[in-house]
Amino acid sequence: MAPMDPTHDLIADSIGASRELDARRRFWLAHLLLGFGVFLLETLVVMLYLGLTPHGPHRALLWAITALWLVSAVIGMAFAPLIASRPWRSSYSVWWTITSTFAVGLVAMLDGGITSPILLLLFLPLVYGTLMFTARSAAVCGISALVTLSLVAAVDGGLAAAEGRTFMLFGAVAGAAVLSVTAAVNRNHIERHEALLLATLADLASTDELTGCAVRRVIRQRTEVEIERALRSGSQLSLLMIDVDQFKAVNDNFGHVVGDRVLASIGEILMNNVRTFDVASRLGGDEFALLLVETDIKGAVIVAERIFRDLAGSCEVPITLSIGVSSLDRTLPTAEHLFDEADMALYQVKRSGRDAIAVRAPEAPSPINW
Repeated sequence: MAPMDPTHDLIADSIGASRELDARRRFWLAHLLLGFGVFLLETLVVMLYLGLTPHGPHRALLWAITALWLVSAVIGMAFAPLIASRPWRSSYSVWWTITSTFAVGLVAMLDGGITSPILLLLFLPLVYGTLMFTARSAAVCGISALVTLSLVAAVDGGLAAAEGRTFMLFGAVAGAAVLSVTAAVNRNHIERHEALLLATLADLASTDELTGCAVRRVIRQRTEVEIERALRSGSQLSLLMIDVDQFKAVNDNFGHVVGDRVLASIGEILMNNVRTFDVASRLGGDEFALLLVETDIKGAVIVAERIFRDLAGSCEVPITLSIGVSSLDRTLPTAEHLFDEADMALYQVKRSGRDAIAVRAPEAPSPINW
């Protein structure tokens, strides 16, 4: 068996990984567009408020600040696809939310301090944190809202408990912050539970319950992936097709319960003879296959011989196996051809009397019995 490349990804599925990355990017793109969209709406609301109260304090400066907000929101939406593809997108989103919280506080200070209705916009970052962030990030957003409110009240001199409006506003923001963190904790818990459930379902869907081997679909998909990788790296790839000889007679003579135990024993033997990056699969009935990564034809035969040795005395009834071996033909590098060649070698064994190994490799155009 050829030595393994230490940089080899143990169980790489490039197609699945690519889809997962694309799904995450689309999630973050929607997340960022929502955040910038809310910020844009918040800016328009402040502008409308300024238009309705033209004689309030610092109106020229407030118009300049909100214009800067508007430009920032538009630029953020334009660059959202780029940000969504970067690993720091989560940190960026949290810091943007915190910055917008303090920006609301600054505008409120200029508009009249603790009595400014603009402070009601502090609830928006809290809701956003509830929907999108982890519990820790939601807590940071809640703290930033309370700090902003405290700074506004301190500058305005309105922290006295006698001022009922100030007291109620602090209570409302604090309560919303607590609810935001609690909701984020519950949402994250549900998401982890759902992810675990999906992983379990995926594992059940890809594993044969009786033998513990992968199902046919898995080995077919992995074969396509490993052929592409072998062509890129110049490495070897081999396949074993395995059939239990006269398995129907086992079921007829000893019953299906015993037959199932025999198949389970064979599945255990096959799983013990593959590495974590190989694939042992039950194709159906009494047919199995092994996909051996970075393994030449001689290495594949060694594995087949080891399976024969392990089989001796491991089942409660005497059984034998027929094994066909093929290796990747670079003149016709397809999964269908690799499986067809192993099938032809397997049927050669069947025609020759069973209980043997036959090889069909590119350098050996006709099957060779082992």
